[in-house]
This record gives sequence, C-alpha cells and structure tokens, in this order.
Amino acid sequence: MDERAERARHTLAANRGASVAEPAVARVPAHPAVQVAVVAARTPAHLTQCPGVLSLAPSRSDLTETDDLMAAAAPFGGPTLEGTA
Repeated sequence: MDERAERARHTLAANRGASVAEPAVARVPAHPAVQVAVVAARTPAHLTQCPGVLSLAPSRSDLTETDDLMAAAAPFGGPTLEGTA
C-alpha cells in the first residue's frame, strides 16, 4: 500500500477509535458480495489488534470511505486465488 493510502487508513481508524486493522476486518462481512467471511491472522499478535471488530458496525459512509481509500491505493502484486487452479 502506498504511503498516502497508509496515512488515510490510520486516519480512518483513529477517527473511529479503532485499531488500523479493525475497519479493514469489519469491511469484509459488510461487503454486499460476501455471504460468509473467514478472516485469518498470520500471527497471534494480529489477533490482539482486533478486539473491537465485532462491535464495529460500519456505516454506509464508512464503507464508501474505505472503498475509496482502497481504490486510490497503489496496487501491489502477490499470489491470488484466481491464479491457482
């Protein structure tokens, strides 16, 4: 993620009294295309960053802001599920 998007992500979280990870995790089940969400942590420390995610109810404005932030972020490469088959 580029530096501008990273700053915006921190601002978005701070404005909601959340950790940086919480709005991102809360966005997953709130997406209209998602019927079931499985969100994983790579380390035990990641789990401690999201204690309030279950009580976070993103508003339509929050979702739009998160979508706009991600759309403006510089893309990065990596493995994708679409690339495996």
